[in-house]
Amino acid sequence: MNDEKKSLICQCAERGLVDVSGVPVEGAEIVPDLCKAAAEKDPILGNGFAEIHACHPRAVRALFNFAGQPLPDSARIHNHRNPLIRQSDDPSMQSNPAWYPVIDYDRCTSCGQCHEFCLFGVYEKEAGGKIVVSNPASCKNNCPACARICPETAIIFPKVGESPINGAGISDETQRQANVKINVDEILGGDVYAALNARKQKRQSLMNEKKLEKALAERRSCSEKKT
Repeated sequence: MNDEKKSLICQCAERGLVDVSGVPVEGAEIVPDLCKAAAEKDPILGNGFAEIHACHPRAVRALFNFAGQPLPDSARIHNHRNPLIRQSDDPSMQSNPAWYPVIDYDRCTSCGQCHEFCLFGVYEKEAGGKIVVSNPASCKNNCPACARICPETAIIFPKVGESPINGAGISDETQRQANVKINVDEILGGDVYAALNARKQKRQSLMNEKKLEKALAERRSCSEKKT
């Protein structure tokens, strides 16, 4: 296979959400899990693939962007997502870094709502205001709540069963906005800004607790070395 026609196949080995059983593997690169490869910035993703066999194209492009290897517009993405299989709730996967959000920057307006909402420091705001997923491993397994309240549905969790937050295409913007409003009302209540501010304060408190725990651990370590 020519370099110009390289293909990548994601097996979604962790949760088995795609069916690539009929895809020719000769000459193709195979990754057990594209989400994991993107989180680990696997250099294989920079091989200039012309075809990707994985899941929803919007999710695939966001994963490559997150890995720092954006796909060209000419790349063909084949969606092998099995609509009958939803995400796994297996508790043994609680610390797996392959569960995390990626951002569709074609939709993101940098409003910062996800950053204010998340209690676990998954997101950061850069100097220019851009929101980035800076700590994917801190995300809580099977929790896509930040994606549900994103005003533009710009946050994607590729392993979620629900569309469009799993990266599926968005065809009805009116219905999408209505669903976001329902989710915001259910999750944050009537006063959105007050709820977000409360979560911001709680996040800061949790961060301070972690800093204190780290400082105490370092002090204990130093004391043990002296003895």
